[in-house]
Amino acid sequence: MTAYEILTFEYDLPLIKLLDRRMSEQDCTYTLEAIADGVVMKLRGRTAENAATEALSTVLGRDLRFFALAEFADTLPLSLSEKQTVLSDALEAAACREERKVLKQKLAAYLKTHRTLVLEGFLRFRMQEFLMLWELAVEQAAARILMNKEYGELIETLRRFVDGRMSRVEQLSVCIHADGTITLSDDNDVHIEYVDCAPDGILNLLVNMAPMKLTVYDLSGNEKNRLTEAIVKVFGNRVKLYR
Repeated sequence: MTAYEILTFEYDLPLIKLLDRRMSEQDCTYTLEAIADGVVMKLRGRTAENAATEALSTVLGRDLRFFALAEFADTLPLSLSEKQTVLSDALEAAACREERKVLKQKLAAYLKTHRTLVLEGFLRFRMQEFLMLWELAVEQAAARILMNKEYGELIETLRRFVDGRMSRVEQLSVCIHADGTITLSDDNDVHIEYVDCAPDGILNLLVNMAPMKLTVYDLSGNEKNRLTEAIVKVFGNRVKLYR
């Protein structure tokens, strides 16, 4: 029989339920006994050490990943709903970068010489590269939230600017082609082709012209074309959109 003490002094989690869930996935006979600050896990059979490694690597790499990411997200200067979005995005990103093989190797080496495992201690001192990746996932998710927030504020500013600006053109047509080129046509049938122009440049041009009516032909094939979405948000009911 092989016995391990699995402890946590910081995480408020149902450890015995987590271990039972993860051990039930292994082909091994085991018992779990709750103790102060943790669980005693007893295993029988030739596969005991391997089963412990598999189960504990899942607890550390997946179950505790949520708690670690939540801690990182909680420190951000964001609203509760924004933090929840960051956590959701970071969990998805972290799952894509999961390195279970490396974790199992570290854990197997540790369990050969130790029978007590403090979860947060192992996480901080032997899984630092994992913590760095998880923290990076949170930072990147937060950056996307802030960028979208700033972009939304910019769009709102442009919308107000257009509403208060005297129109220089009665009617304007914008054709967004599949190859990325853009054609502008005014009510005098003057055509201007833009081959290498960023969406922000086109949007600024339209804002300065402030047409009374704006027809957009989106042939890009992209349902979430950034330029199209921005034009619709800035010009509102002045826009007729055709895809």
